[in-house]
Formats: sequence, C-alpha cells, structure tokens
Amino acid sequence: MNAQQLAEAVKIFKVLSNDTRVRILYFLKNHEADVTTITAGLNIDQPQVSHQLAMLYRYRLVSRRRVGRHVYYVLDEPHVLTVVDAMLAHVSHETAGQPVKL
Repeated sequence: MNAQQLAEAVKIFKVLSNDTRVRILYFLKNHEADVTTITAGLNIDQPQVSHQLAMLYRYRLVSRRRVGRHVYYVLDEPHVLTVVDAMLAHVSHETAGQPVKL
C-alpha cells in the first residue's frame, strides 16, 4: 500500500461514516432505484437523499442513468458492502464482548 492508496481509502471510509449513505447503499444492493423510490423506501427527505446520492456518485460508489426525467441509481461497487458487513460483524462481537472471528 502506498500513500496515495491509503489517502483514497480514508476518503471512502469518510463517505461510509454517514449512516444515511450506508442505508442508501444497502437499499441499492439488489436493484436500481430513483430518488422517489429511495425516499419512500427509507423514509428520508428527498433533499437529503439527493445530497447523499451526489456524494456516493462523486466517489463512484453508485452509478446513474437517465430515463426521460428520471435518474436511476445502482450500486456500482458491491464489494464496499463487504467492508461494511465486516465492520457490522466487528461491532456485533464488540458489543457482546466476544472476539471477532475472521
């Protein structure tokens, strides 16, 4: 690992430090959706969803495609959820006072 790779990884971890962004990534795990669908599915205000999607798009964690007036988002980097799943497993074991088995 070089300094540039480490810096990029830290940026991605910062993006993942927002629970709304992580919820959106999981929502998009198995299907694409537009902002209206994400807003309704996660019960989050539309401006907040749009803002968080812009951040996820900027860091290439989601991609988008336009169909008429609708923009559909899809998870672009599914392996990032593997990292989140590993952290959730760690948190689960940590709160239970058990060592993490990898």
